[in-house]
Amino acid sequence: MTRATPLQQSTGFARALTAYGATVLSDEPVLLQRQFGRFGRLVFASRAAVDAVSGTPVRILNGEHDCPQSYRDAGFRQIITPAHIAEWDLRRTDLRPTMSGKWRNQLIKGERAGLRIKETNWRGNSHWLFENAEKLARQRRFRPLPTGLLAMFAHMNRNDAVIFEAFDRATPVAACLILRHGPVATYQTAWSAPKGYALQAPRVLLHHAATRMAALGHVTLDLGLVQTDTAAGLARFKLGSGARLRKLGGTWIRLGRC
Repeated sequence: MTRATPLQQSTGFARALTAYGATVLSDEPVLLQRQFGRFGRLVFASRAAVDAVSGTPVRILNGEHDCPQSYRDAGFRQIITPAHIAEWDLRRTDLRPTMSGKWRNQLIKGERAGLRIKETNWRGNSHWLFENAEKLARQRRFRPLPTGLLAMFAHMNRNDAVIFEAFDRATPVAACLILRHGPVATYQTAWSAPKGYALQAPRVLLHHAATRMAALGHVTLDLGLVQTDTAAGLARFKLGSGARLRKLGGTWIRLGRC
């Protein structure tokens, strides 16, 4: 496999962005040209290492690593403090020992519920997961990656977008989308019906997906942002799995000469 990079810095994501209509200036690192209000159109990099953008025209950088002095030395000024993500190390033969006791017990409960799990290599076609996830996003007022962009990733990167579904008999009760990119896989979109939560379907799906990604050779599952203030329940869900919390680098701007 290629070197480990976050989804936003993967060549597969760069291909999807280009096909989706974004202005992609480079795919290693992935550099975009975007409109930033009164600043106009600026070159932007998301989840990039500061040394990777050295010598590039990047003006806005969402840093991958927590190394403030490195950004300052490169001429950046911080405008947003760092976020945190959850990363699950998949290099263990058994993922259960690192789970919290409560998470593991609820997983066992879900496994005893007799859910049927289905795995599909998504090609970007319409799927009920995204209709439900979009509705949930509107209700909770957050902005996920556009479904059209995810569909383009699936279309442009064969076998790298996998949907896992949980069924209670014939009824779908939960699903999640995993995107594959080199040694890393990303837990991208998920949804559960109330009955799915009652049956612990999200835990069964996540554990199943993680085990499957490990079998395919991935070493890390990126579970995304952890926001204990606005999404405490989701934060507990991600960290209870055994994933580790990691601080990102924050958002920086460079207004002088590149």
